[in-house]
Amino acid sequence: MIRIIIQYSVLKTLIIVFVLLVLSNQNNDMLYGNETGKNLNETSEDAINIIFTGEENGYLEPCGCSEKELGGLSKRHSLINLLREKDANWILLSLGDIPGKVGRQDEIKMETALKALGRMGYAAHNIGEKDISMGLDLLGYLSQISSVDFVSSNIVNPGPQILRIKPYIVKEIKIKGATRKVGILGIVSPELIDNGYQKIEVVDPIESLEPLISKLIDKTDLLILLSHAEIGDSIKIAENYPEFDLIISGHGIDEPGLHIAKVKDTYVIPVGEKGKYLGTITMQPEFSRTDEDRPSTNSNLPSVEIISLDERFGDSTEIKMLLKIYQQRLRDEELLTQVFKTELPSNLSFIGNDDCAACHNKIFKHWKETGHASAYETLVKAEHEYDPECIECHVIGLNYFTGFETIESTPELKGVGCESCHGPGSAHKETQSKDYGKIDAVDCTTCHENEHSPSFEFNEYWQQIIHPLEEK
Repeated sequence: MIRIIIQYSVLKTLIIVFVLLVLSNQNNDMLYGNETGKNLNETSEDAINIIFTGEENGYLEPCGCSEKELGGLSKRHSLINLLREKDANWILLSLGDIPGKVGRQDEIKMETALKALGRMGYAAHNIGEKDISMGLDLLGYLSQISSVDFVSSNIVNPGPQILRIKPYIVKEIKIKGATRKVGILGIVSPELIDNGYQKIEVVDPIESLEPLISKLIDKTDLLILLSHAEIGDSIKIAENYPEFDLIISGHGIDEPGLHIAKVKDTYVIPVGEKGKYLGTITMQPEFSRTDEDRPSTNSNLPSVEIISLDERFGDSTEIKMLLKIYQQRLRDEELLTQVFKTELPSNLSFIGNDDCAACHNKIFKHWKETGHASAYETLVKAEHEYDPECIECHVIGLNYFTGFETIESTPELKGVGCESCHGPGSAHKETQSKDYGKIDAVDCTTCHENEHSPSFEFNEYWQQIIHPLEEK
């Protein structure tokens, strides 16, 4: 892991790397479309700089099982600090959807993430449908204590004493001695909301935006919309409201650099998912909207970058401490003991690795030398052994009755054991059936999926764990 040291030589090296990557066009980590202007690293004092992220979907940090994973709040903070070394004039915006699921762990995640956004200096967090799914009580509580403004232009506020949200905010930026104003609005698509269990009214964005735009158009120099909607819906909004200079969007898009669009003078730019990317755009309005003969804001072509949060960026110490506190809260609340469990079929049960060793001793001894056997210890080393989401792929049967519970009560089920791949072994222990436990490459992808194991290749990985022949 490369750590960023704020020294001139290192900073200069990173800038050169950024430029070379752009010029070589080797990947989509940094993208400049045909409409983009000068390099972000050439920002000037007369520019308005925007940083945008969102749709973490429960990923505060990569799982850590692979060196090639992208994302994480601590890497994001390091990059933001690097950008601020070059130019302190940034407006930070969050598109929404911090949690990924519903449950106590994601409640703690959401609170932790909002604290991190506050420390990074975010101006606004747009409310997404997964934020809403956490419930009005939690969302209201977090809106009251967070230093980041909650924004939504199409959620009907049930009352400021319950949910502290604003239909828009206006940020003031000093440029060449003059004050420039940036209007920031936010919407969530009603089509994404499950009205069956949430008591929040969401109205049509086209209807809700019109009066707000009329109110802000002559009072701001830039208008930005945080559009928590499918990219096609955001483009329709741009077509209806050309007053927007920028729309941040892209719900459900994994590679945001491939979906940047321009509708007349409005840029529509997605953020990606799972916190893997950070987007920036630099715009240089030279006149206020009230100035006579003011040219279009976009006459100065903006510079757009979609930056992947990879190993180039170290971990922010401040955010790492927040994440450590998050892990401690999971332990203190004993969330491992609260994991929802289901029954195994046909009265099967897990028996543990030692029982398998009684008949398959040669295979067992080989397994003990593989990474699967020490999978639990890797979590202990990373201090994630009390995290239910991590534990699931590092023990046997966490989500089933008779499966792993805690290291104290079920030590025989730690690690990626025989039954992690072959299934519960109670019936096989009794019958020695030859039909037990047949698997193929697809079974491996339960844990070795693209997000957690992006370099997984079955044939290559299988060679590391292939069983020796059984002794007769």
